[in-house]
Amino acid sequence: MAQALFSLDAPRRLTTGSKVWYSAAIVVYFTVVALAVAFSGTALPKVPAVALAHALIGAYVSAVTALLVFSHARATGRRGYLWIAMTFLYMAVVLVAFPLFFQGALVPGERILGNSESAFSLYYAWHVAFPVGLTVAAWLLYSDRRSHRRPSLTGVQVWRGLLIVVVALVATWLLTAALPQLSVLDENGVKLRTGVALDAVAVALAMVFFGVAVFTARTGSVIGRWLAGMALLALGESVVSLSALTRYSMGWYFSRLLWLVVVSALLVALIWNLSRVDRANTQLATVDSLTGADSRLEFLSNVHREIARAHTTGSQVAMLWIDLDGFKGINDQMGHQYGDEVLRHVVDRLGQQVRLSDHVGRLGGDEFGVLMCDYEARDQVHSVARRLLAAMREPIRVGDAVVQVTAAIGIATAPPDATTAEELLRSADLAMYAAKQSGGDSFQHFTATIGTEAVAKASLRQALAEALRTGDFVAHYQPIYEADGMRLAAVEALVRWVRDGEPVAAGEFVPFAETTGQIVGIGRILIERVAQDMPRWIAEQDKDFFVCLNLSVKELSDRYLVDLMVTGPLSQFARRIMVEVTESLELQESPEAGANLERLRDAGMRIAIDDFGAGFSNFTRLEQLQPALLKIDRALVRRAGSEIEGGVAFLTAATSVAASLNCDVVAEGVQTQGEAQVVKLLGVRYVQGFRYARPAPIEEWLDSVHA
Repeated sequence: MAQALFSLDAPRRLTTGSKVWYSAAIVVYFTVVALAVAFSGTALPKVPAVALAHALIGAYVSAVTALLVFSHARATGRRGYLWIAMTFLYMAVVLVAFPLFFQGALVPGERILGNSESAFSLYYAWHVAFPVGLTVAAWLLYSDRRSHRRPSLTGVQVWRGLLIVVVALVATWLLTAALPQLSVLDENGVKLRTGVALDAVAVALAMVFFGVAVFTARTGSVIGRWLAGMALLALGESVVSLSALTRYSMGWYFSRLLWLVVVSALLVALIWNLSRVDRANTQLATVDSLTGADSRLEFLSNVHREIARAHTTGSQVAMLWIDLDGFKGINDQMGHQYGDEVLRHVVDRLGQQVRLSDHVGRLGGDEFGVLMCDYEARDQVHSVARRLLAAMREPIRVGDAVVQVTAAIGIATAPPDATTAEELLRSADLAMYAAKQSGGDSFQHFTATIGTEAVAKASLRQALAEALRTGDFVAHYQPIYEADGMRLAAVEALVRWVRDGEPVAAGEFVPFAETTGQIVGIGRILIERVAQDMPRWIAEQDKDFFVCLNLSVKELSDRYLVDLMVTGPLSQFARRIMVEVTESLELQESPEAGANLERLRDAGMRIAIDDFGAGFSNFTRLEQLQPALLKIDRALVRRAGSEIEGGVAFLTAATSVAASLNCDVVAEGVQTQGEAQVVKLLGVRYVQGFRYARPAPIEEWLDSVHA
């Protein structure tokens, strides 16, 4: 609902057709108003129920309008909508109380509250409140838009608005007690000077409302135009009311009728926008706005529906998951505008190669799906896949350029490859990945050998094995600064896998390499790279400069790797090497890792505890490790910098542990000014994080020094 109503804030140009309709409606309305004024004195049969029905219908319409607008006010944070809601809420309460003051409404021949003039008191009360409240609302909407005020509606403002409504209701109650003494009508139901004066006040307020509403409608917003229209309606109604000098005259009846039109106008606007935006949202949810294919949501809905139908009819469905080969290069080299045009051509070609009963959807990015319904044989699906691949290979002309794309297609059928929509999608996706891994421009039908993750893991393992054979790993360094962020005190060596000419972040392969044991081979290569870079670091940095090396338990347990550190080229720089280990249960349970850690310490290397505060920490074991450095985990730093309850206390405790161990502290992952200030105030010596620099090859660091 809130999304639909939000469209009331948006400016919209009036079309020629809209202008004609609006103009015609205004002419018709004021023709009716003119006729009502001209024949306002004509006496008509007395129907007291009209006044009662007028009040109750107005109360219902006002209550519904208040609820809708209040919901919109909370969603958008606009003060003007809150004022509209409060105005209609006031009218709803006043109008629903009208039967209590109207003679014969509830008890024949009697009224529950008030005197003979009380019902008219309420009539004038809402005639005053309506233009006043909406005038304020129109001005607030206009001023907020002009000043670019950030939408914000607090609970205090809401309660303040409700308090204003209560005060207005109390004032109305006092008014009902005062007006009978003013003699609005005489004993024959003829309006006296007091009544005429009150009608004149209502006309004046309606004119003010109309002026303000027309002025604020210049922004072009839908709500601005509707408020201007309501002001025009209110002005016409108040003029008719002024001309109606006797009760139950034509002017009196028309005044009540026109008032219902006035209070219903905004409700009509809301319902109209709800239906319009609901249609737009439905189309947005079901159709991909870029390509015109089914949206992902609609396509998945079709998959579920067709799977259910296949179970009932005994038919089969086939899912073809299509992924374009090298589409990222088109966006990077030619721009996203060209890429978008290519995607539109792709969808057109997919639609030309399938039946009208099949479904074509965009699953995301450059991935598409074709759902074939009621196919007869496996060969039929494969034939469609071949046609799709052939269609993809055809050159695509985009502007002055010619683009060629290919695709990888994964196929799965239900049955036998899947029994549910989720299984069908997953199987087709895995088959597509297998086709992609085979080089693309081909299709692969899902088979039992294509496991859920087995293919991906096997492929990654093979790629890592090849990278280990060719040595496709490099060392990147992330700096560690003094707490002031000015002096470079150390660097942390991080391994990067150079795949297809691009470095792959450690998080994408190191955890997997640890499970397969390939991390040991990667660690050996990193040690060799660091040994090659150490002379260059030493030549450029202070004498207390050091390099941190991360070693997992598997690496520490490998004798050859530790021998390489103790006796290899890196050994001559032992005093400048800080070996980072994560204190864990696995480390405690590995005698080889513990013994080799002692060997490294005996060789002159120092020990650093990595990720302190993030997991297992045995203080007795910490003391046995005799660390020279404690690296506080990013999570503690973030909590302290974000002022989360207990964050500073936890960080303080960590620094206290470091002090008891007589070692220095590094705050990891510092990214914000607040985090930097906190760690500095707590006496942390070193800082590390993206706030200062990201990991980079040694060449970039040395070039920056000489620049």
